[in-house]
Amino acid sequence: MISLKTNDPSLMPQYATKHSAGADIKSSVDLIIPAGTRARVPTGVWIDTVQWDKVPSGFIPEIQVRARSGLAFKQGIMLTNGVGTVDADYPEEIGVLLYNSGTSDFVIQKGDRIAQVTINLVARFDNAVSSSDSDRKSGFGSTGK
Repeated sequence: MISLKTNDPSLMPQYATKHSAGADIKSSVDLIIPAGTRARVPTGVWIDTVQWDKVPSGFIPEIQVRARSGLAFKQGIMLTNGVGTVDADYPEEIGVLLYNSGTSDFVIQKGDRIAQVTINLVARFDNAVSSSDSDRKSGFGSTGK
């Protein structure tokens, strides 16, 4: 229902097993997140297409970004926003907001698995108002203050 694109095939999200619910998403850069700080980690992945004819009426697909439990348990790495939502009309590269709650710097190398992504169908409220019927023109954090 949602297809992704990347300029580097090694960065395409990957399912670890045939029954994995979430696909591992990777960093597209080398980066250090010092203890007690946060960073937006680029992934080199964008939404390519949404097959709207496969989306049930009254629903919107989202990509949900989730923490990797091993990073959280072993190194104190968590998502800054708990769980991230990437809207179906998000036009920019997917970034992962990581927080290092550990006591040591967290070193990321290009290609390291930093989070998991899933596709979910979200029911829309019948009486909620959309602020705009136009296409989204900007990206990260652009729809609010």
